Amino acid sequence: MKDINKEQIQQQSDIQVAKDEKQQDDTIYISQWEVLRAYSTICMTCAILAFILIHSIITGVYFRSDVSFYGIHFYALCNGIKIAVILFIFVMRQVVFKVSGKKTIDIKKRNKMLSIEQIVTFLILIFLSVDLAIFMRQFNDINYGPITIINGNKTQIHWYTKGKSPSIVNVGSQVINDSKLTRFHNVLVDSQDFTYSVQDITTAQASYSLPSTIRKFVVMTDIHRNSKYMKSMDQDYDFNLLNGDYSSGGMAHEFSQTFRDIHQKPIILAVGNHDILTGGEVDKLILREPYFYQKIGQLGFYFIQVLNTNNIINSQWINKTKVDEAMKFLNENMHLSQNDEHVFIVSHQSVYSTGEYGSPEYFTKKMEEFLDSHHTSKIRAVLSGHDHIFASFKRNNQFFFVNGAGGGAIDHMLDFGKRSWSSPELSGPMPVINSKTLGYDHHLKSYMKFTRTEITFENGNVQYRVRDLEANTILTTFEQTIQ
Repeated sequence: MKDINKEQIQQQSDIQVAKDEKQQDDTIYISQWEVLRAYSTICMTCAILAFILIHSIITGVYFRSDVSFYGIHFYALCNGIKIAVILFIFVMRQVVFKVSGKKTIDIKKRNKMLSIEQIVTFLILIFLSVDLAIFMRQFNDINYGPITIINGNKTQIHWYTKGKSPSIVNVGSQVINDSKLTRFHNVLVDSQDFTYSVQDITTAQASYSLPSTIRKFVVMTDIHRNSKYMKSMDQDYDFNLLNGDYSSGGMAHEFSQTFRDIHQKPIILAVGNHDILTGGEVDKLILREPYFYQKIGQLGFYFIQVLNTNNIINSQWINKTKVDEAMKFLNENMHLSQNDEHVFIVSHQSVYSTGEYGSPEYFTKKMEEFLDSHHTSKIRAVLSGHDHIFASFKRNNQFFFVNGAGGGAIDHMLDFGKRSWSSPELSGPMPVINSKTLGYDHHLKSYMKFTRTEITFENGNVQYRVRDLEANTILTTFEQTIQ
């Protein structure tokens, strides 16, 4: 009997030892899991923080160098996404930790979970690497110019250098030397026909010539720093009118991407809502007031700006105060163009449009009132952009053109009812569909394409050709007979 009891006691003792050993093994497994988990957490956290730190340091350096990230808003958005991703990872780790702490962890399961974590870490690092690479790619070829800008009765020679340097320009035999160290260089020349060279840039030799009678000029808008179409476009025109949004945030590296391929011909610049965001640098490029008159040969141009510029995400695009100021400017300065043969009003915001932003009622009504009061004047057309489509209207023998995007994204089709139409092409008058359809009975043609508008003057009449930039073909032509 005693032997049986001893045997039972021994068995129980063996069982307890086995339990203790198993519990010890489980503790070791859990301990190893926690160590590996902690090690993985530390490595991933350090890697992510290192990338963000490097990114922030580089960004800070470029901010101090008058260059920013994609744009202030995109910079904040991307870094906000990074922070959200990191927080999500830590939350998921805590969930995993609580679940794993309630039971023993099988070695295979533990290794599988660690492998998944390592894959996630690797993918995050790839994401941050690509993000950093895109960021760094923006600053290639940061030098741009020189470009010749029509500026009153002078010519503005403008160029940008990554490092600060003096502005030295050889205009014929004359040397213009501004010893001030700067990155944005602006030299005004009292001539409209000359050759020049800029000493800061080795390839900066160019000629500038603006005829007394303009034969043809082109209008491009909403390039948004994408100059791919400018490289292949012919130079058969006298000057290029860029009607705003040649950048996304008004920064130097964006100007570089836009202007590096268009310095062959003179340009005149309007501004868009993207160009004059808070913190932008367009004021160092355009040495003009928001509203100004410009005579070019036999042509007269009135430039106005009526859009909000404090941010690009704003449901109230039209600034009524600016509209009133623009109307006052037009009324008080129409006498300046009394000797011009043809007059154009340039506004980034359109009067009429079949695009997403449609016809802003306040601006549209004010412009209609102004044009009705100058019905017998020489105003031929209102040139605009902003909506990333081409649209054309005609009212009282005056044209209204929304010049299509020159490189920025084409207006999207799915906008949840904001558009009045969703076809790649639209012809003829439109019925009143919603509050955005002001003036649609004047509608001629609309295209959802990359376009530029070519305006030619022959025998006193005006011809408007709409060119498809992708196919490099003429989509349609409008004739305007001058009475």
